[in-house]
Amino acid sequence: MEILVITNMYPSREKSYAGIFVKNQYEELKRVLDDESSVEIFFMKRQFTSRLGSLFKYLKAFISFIPYYFKKYDIIHLHFFFPLIYLAWFYKKLHPNCRVVVTFHGIDITKKINDKNKEHYQKIAKCIDFTIPVGSTLGKMVEEKLKLDIGVILSVGVNNHIFKFIESQKKYYDFIFVGSFIERKGIDTIIESISILSNKNIKYCFCGSGNYYASLKRLQDQGFNITIKQNQTQSEVSKLLNQSRFFLIMSRNEGFPTVTIESMFCGLPAITSDIPQFREQINTGVNGYMVPVNNADELSRTISFAHKMPKDEYETLVNNALNSFNELSLQNVCKKLVRIYKKLKQD
Repeated sequence: MEILVITNMYPSREKSYAGIFVKNQYEELKRVLDDESSVEIFFMKRQFTSRLGSLFKYLKAFISFIPYYFKKYDIIHLHFFFPLIYLAWFYKKLHPNCRVVVTFHGIDITKKINDKNKEHYQKIAKCIDFTIPVGSTLGKMVEEKLKLDIGVILSVGVNNHIFKFIESQKKYYDFIFVGSFIERKGIDTIIESISILSNKNIKYCFCGSGNYYASLKRLQDQGFNITIKQNQTQSEVSKLLNQSRFFLIMSRNEGFPTVTIESMFCGLPAITSDIPQFREQINTGVNGYMVPVNNADELSRTISFAHKMPKDEYETLVNNALNSFNELSLQNVCKKLVRIYKKLKQD
């Protein structure tokens, strides 16, 4: 069985953490496949570009893909529907027996497919043989916008060899944010809540990069206890998570955020925005808490509540977080993928 993974989500020097889960899945697939099977990957590295730069980036990718049309694959697995679906669509025109699997991650459906273009993409999507939305909420959107049946709801998986709980680890931070410093991730709400709370004894760690970096630096200059970490490896992120007490994210839109699950593998209860995607992950008062979107006042109260939480209550949350998503280890997810590939090849 010959498999080709196609993705526009892959780590780069500029964004070392972006798309790392696709790289992890590809490398794990190489380990779990039998000797008679092989997997290749065609990827675009994530870069900060202008709209025109993005156009040239994708044009270059489409040209670079041309040699793959002359190779024979049993399975093409596409991560992120838009716009690389055209590569899989045209490949299947040339090789009708190939089976196309698509993992939908979030904004490839929520933002890229709309009322103006959905009829066009419904036609293109007919080349897809098996759909894998990373969350149930996203799955409903795939059904609604693309008129596709759902194959299975399946997260990309967490590398539990890297993201694991270190019981003896000293805590240096009360709250940690991991992700891009952008509006979609709600970091502006977090920044506002820190100012509202005005407690300079609470220790925060922000791990990532983006256009709210200057705002975080201003909080530092005002005396807030804020550490900013950029260009961290997965192992370094795991260490930072283990050095923290709570994970903090206020996204306005998500697919099925892997970073929340990674934090729970490290024993962190999560404080998230109250959006459908996080409702699939957070059991309020059990493994974390949810706050209404854009509500910095309520977030500041929740941060204060969590910071003052008694030790025994906090340890209960930690244990619940650790036991929340054991089935989503990278190894378990990739074994499921191999079973899917084999069934598709036989059908």
